[in-house]
Amino acid sequence: MYKFLREIQNKRIHIVGVTGAEGSNILRFLIKNGIGNITTHDLLLENSLEKSYKLWHKGLTVEERDANFEQFDKDLSKTVFCTKDKYLQDIQSAEIIFVPQSWRLYKDQNAPLWTAKKKNIPFYSLTRLYLDLAPAEIIAVTGTVGKGSVANIIYQVLKLTGRKVYFAGNETWKSQVLDQFDRMTDKDMLILEVSHRQLQDGISRGPHIGVITNLYPNHLDEVTWDEYQKLKISLFEKQKAEDYAVLNWDIPQLREIGDRLKSKVNYFSATNKVMNIKSIQEYFSRIMNIKSDQYKLNILVSSTVLNIIGIDLPTIINNFPKVRPLPARLEFLGKKSGIGFYDDLKSTTPWATEEAVAKLGKNTILILGGKTKGINYRDFIAKIFEITKEVILLESELSKLFQRYLPEQQLTIFKDLKSAIEFSYQKAKIGDNILLSPSAGFFYTDFIRGKKSLRKLFTSLPPKEQG
Repeated sequence: MYKFLREIQNKRIHIVGVTGAEGSNILRFLIKNGIGNITTHDLLLENSLEKSYKLWHKGLTVEERDANFEQFDKDLSKTVFCTKDKYLQDIQSAEIIFVPQSWRLYKDQNAPLWTAKKKNIPFYSLTRLYLDLAPAEIIAVTGTVGKGSVANIIYQVLKLTGRKVYFAGNETWKSQVLDQFDRMTDKDMLILEVSHRQLQDGISRGPHIGVITNLYPNHLDEVTWDEYQKLKISLFEKQKAEDYAVLNWDIPQLREIGDRLKSKVNYFSATNKVMNIKSIQEYFSRIMNIKSDQYKLNILVSSTVLNIIGIDLPTIINNFPKVRPLPARLEFLGKKSGIGFYDDLKSTTPWATEEAVAKLGKNTILILGGKTKGINYRDFIAKIFEITKEVILLESELSKLFQRYLPEQQLTIFKDLKSAIEFSYQKAKIGDNILLSPSAGFFYTDFIRGKKSLRKLFTSLPPKEQG
């Protein structure tokens, strides 16, 4: 870490998206370590710095956001801050650029970044900084579905067993921990959730334990299926012989890469008991029948990783009931008039939504919608009405796709989330569940940001008489 800081000490540094969870933590890290000559960038409306910062740190408590913003404002004052018409000003003069994982999504406004990329100005992501510089032993979890939940399970069980452990990465509702490197030692552990976008700017060091939960054709509006697979697998290509790769045997593409990796390959499988490591085979039935809010596959892969670390299976199994799910991942908000409400906002693929519905059962009224990300939804659309009580759509790319395959009279579509929830509530009977599981991207941005939260919409519903 200190070698890296010396190398950039006198360089012209630019940070893009500085109010975000990634950019603000990179800024804190640099300022804390005495780095100057920093130019920061963000697109803001007039007088909206604090609003933007707090929006991108929504997983923190009000008190935490207030205190963190105060520190952020002090850090920002030590930089040249470029916003509005000065956004990305002088970016071509940078000697190193720190970018958020989302920068490629905004092609027009970030055109100068593409030019800088072509000029071979070094780009660094927060993920690369974690992998390159963290003193702690790193466990990195990627995959199309379940990566955040698996990372969270590993993190919480390690904490419960007395390990000093940190959790960061793609889980942007939590605080990032780059600025805590001075507290870490090689005896500690850092758990990272890693998305495909966080791997697009490259990594130079692999994690000690790399995990991939599964692989489905997602984000095809950004990259091809072949590119998406290569990005996910790139997490393992920089590993060394003493590192571990934990792969899903049930996914053919992952089964096939095992022979070409330098690291020690361990498989997990929900369908073929003997493809699991020996200790997992011994406890397979107990693991797959654990009573928990977590999905069975997430429990299986987490158990595999934790056992590789050195925790025995009885200890792992005994700690699962104490693990709290992450927010917005099949999160139970409560009951009203005998009707359960679940927030599954983070399920942005059809595969994740199917898992959520399967967990809750057929008495589920499902609310979904958003941007389709190039995913093929044909099978999902054919199946989802069979496994739910009712499907409610928000007007979006996804609803238009449903309209292509189904007659209009079969569809219920609303323009806003409030109307969809109120309608679902009126349709629901005692024992039913209302599940918000978007199955598509940008639901929060399109239907919640700047409006009432899902929890507030739920709590504001009046009690009703059941017929």
